[in-house]
Amino acid sequence: MKERFMKSASIFSKAIIQPVMFMAVTGIILSVCAILKLDMMPAITKGIGDFIFNILSGGMIGQLSAIFCVGIATALAKPKYKTDAAILGIITYLIFLYANNSWLTLTNRLAKAGEQGLYGSGQGMVFGIQVTDMGVFLGIFLGVLVGWMVNKFGNIKLHRYLSPYSGTKSVYILIVFTTILFAMGITYVWPVVNAAVEAIVKTTTTAGSLGFFFYGFLNRLLLPLGLHHFLWMPIFYTPLGGTAEIAGQVYNGAFNIWLAELGNASQITTMHPSIGYLSNFGSISLPIGIAFALWKTARPENRKKVAAILIPTVTTAFLAGVTEPLEFLFLFLSPLLWLAHAVVYGLSLFFTNIIGIDIQFDTGINMIINSFAFPSRLGHQYLIPIMFVATALLEYFVFKQLIVRLNIPTLGREKMDTTTDTEDESTLVDTNSEFEPQIQNIVAGLGGANNIENIINCYTRLRVDVKDEKKVNIQLLKDKVKASGIVDKGKHVQIIIGVGVEEEREKVEAYIAHQKGIKI
Repeated sequence: MKERFMKSASIFSKAIIQPVMFMAVTGIILSVCAILKLDMMPAITKGIGDFIFNILSGGMIGQLSAIFCVGIATALAKPKYKTDAAILGIITYLIFLYANNSWLTLTNRLAKAGEQGLYGSGQGMVFGIQVTDMGVFLGIFLGVLVGWMVNKFGNIKLHRYLSPYSGTKSVYILIVFTTILFAMGITYVWPVVNAAVEAIVKTTTTAGSLGFFFYGFLNRLLLPLGLHHFLWMPIFYTPLGGTAEIAGQVYNGAFNIWLAELGNASQITTMHPSIGYLSNFGSISLPIGIAFALWKTARPENRKKVAAILIPTVTTAFLAGVTEPLEFLFLFLSPLLWLAHAVVYGLSLFFTNIIGIDIQFDTGINMIINSFAFPSRLGHQYLIPIMFVATALLEYFVFKQLIVRLNIPTLGREKMDTTTDTEDESTLVDTNSEFEPQIQNIVAGLGGANNIENIINCYTRLRVDVKDEKKVNIQLLKDKVKASGIVDKGKHVQIIIGVGVEEEREKVEAYIAHQKGIKI
């Protein structure tokens, strides 16, 4: 049971992160558009900013549910079914809309719009069709349904006279009737679920700044398991992160609310409390504090080499928001340091919320952009330098005290190996191969090409499912693979690569195909 859960969680994490990665890019573009729309800008600049903002706001943010549906269905499907899964994803989404609307109409349960439209009625407009308002949950549910059914029934074989309708075409027939039944049933079930979600949101919001502490604390605690996506994704994109009506339109989720406020800055008088989830120094100042503590506590003769390791990890965190290469330097070495880091991470969100910083940032890039994109009377971004220094110093002090008092053998506190990679190459590496030693060692450490069942990546990790965990050589992976850390979960191995992980995955897949004699 645990095995199946971990495998499903790993696959789902990868599937859910794919659409979100495009949302991050959308957020940066919209922030730049918001700057172009500022009152001080020329009329032509305002027009350009408004034009692009409205396109992305309606075409991306407004249709996030459909994007999730197609993205998740495609990501979950086996390689040979991915194209069909994408097609079935959008078909299933549309079938649901029409089936749901038809059933609401047939049973006389279509809500009537009031002064605030359909807001508060439990129904909404999607692609111009009035349906049960499930937000992005609809796309998630349908995407999982399509991905699972395609994988489960995609190899259906029929009589040769009916062969054109076999495989994914048979799946389509099954999906049609399954989706219709789901669309009908959800009209009775979702109001109950929605009430439960609202109750959870009310409980969270009444917790005030303390709620933001627990969010940050749990976010870091779940990171080693790769399950932190299950925490922040619903907060960012579903009603669990709050609901707000802005400029006559309802937005669900902290990130969606932020983008809506960004586009209507002139009409906003107070920031929505959910923005507290987005004001995050976790990849900006905290890595600096950690790095200085590791450098300071290292042996003097090792500090130059330690700095050479730490500077790229801090730069990656600041520019790309990827903190794992730094965090995995101490995660497995000292769980106590990790717990302390989780506490400081939570406190940074707690104090940021208390003093009222209300702009979105999780990288140095969007912190700088968004500081100009929103009026300081609302975002209070002038307080960012104070919190930047305070949180960095807090992290530095906590780490330095723990490392010294508990004599934790962090980077550089022991005699460092001065041998180079070329002096200590694995005997398993074929030096005449066109593939890099790094790639060969990854595959060898995972038990060989035939032992690798599935390989995917998220922002920073290679997530690998193997057939026989006994064939995995964790020590080889730790010794010969350039990675920030290795997470061993039996048949599920994670290799923390950091930025560039997607390119690494493609090289590994090419090497596996080469080993198996498959032409790609």
